[in-house]
Amino acid sequence: MNGTQPYPAVASVPAAAPAAAAPAVAGTAPGSMDVAGLALPVAIRLASPADAPALRDFFAGLSKQSRYLRFFGAISTPNPALLNLLAGGPSHVDAVAATAGGIIVGHAMAADGTGPDGERRTDIGVVVADAWQGHGIGVALISALIDRAQARGVTLVVMDVLHDNYRALGMITGHWPAVQVGQARDFSTVHLSLPVHAQRD
Repeated sequence: MNGTQPYPAVASVPAAAPAAAAPAVAGTAPGSMDVAGLALPVAIRLASPADAPALRDFFAGLSKQSRYLRFFGAISTPNPALLNLLAGGPSHVDAVAATAGGIIVGHAMAADGTGPDGERRTDIGVVVADAWQGHGIGVALISALIDRAQARGVTLVVMDVLHDNYRALGMITGHWPAVQVGQARDFSTVHLSLPVHAQRD
């Protein structure tokens, strides 16, 4: 999902790059998911700046179409500043990775901000390697970010998806039927309101 920013975008991509060790995401036991039909267990964990080399290889290995679906534009190998953002370096960015056998097979990030009405919002983008699609990894990545955003006091999740990215739109609306979908010329903007929870430290 997304264009001018690296976070709002849902897409499909080929696998790449070994991942460094990092803490498992809270709520995943123990940072892994049982997925039928997969040869290796998939772990959902926090990303960190130490993942920059693995993320560079992951995104550099994507097809032009996959990068276009993810970023809404022609991006080749991410530069160091973009890699730091994708790895969750800035304080307003939360990033998670799906790994299998030490290889990154999916990535998602959320960038927090303030909406026009003063609400706390986060913009989410996600991408899963082609060979690993259709097994719920994208849903697991988004779910992890939503849970963590809610714990930070976020009340609105936003995702931008190109109109012809039917698989991503179907995945989002199928798993979160309460979303509202707005239409722009080239993409759809998905809004998901979150109930207000007590913010956790």
